[in-house]
Amino acid sequence: MTTVNRIVSTETRRTRPATHAVIAAVWTRDEAAVTDRRWTVATVLQAMNRAERFYTQAPNGRQARVQRYTCAECRQEHIRTHVSDTAIHDLTILPHAAGAPRAVVDSTLRV
Repeated sequence: MTTVNRIVSTETRRTRPATHAVIAAVWTRDEAAVTDRRWTVATVLQAMNRAERFYTQAPNGRQARVQRYTCAECRQEHIRTHVSDTAIHDLTILPHAAGAPRAVVDSTLRV
């Protein structure tokens, strides 16, 4: 059975050199246990290798898939909303975790 994780908030950071912002970590919520868990992007990518799935949920209940991708600028693997699902709900509009620096959300944010 595939594990499915709902992402509820993000933490971002600037790349080095500071050319763009990327998601560094995400928080998922287990609705049944009413607990939140912090995942680094590396941990999310490892979980995806094990066939775990991640998604965000819009206020209307629609789900948007999260996918891995390689950034053309920094050549690193990151996560973002699946390109087909950005109209449903985008990772960049999720709240930022308490204490995490907030990046400028624009078309240059790599998620």
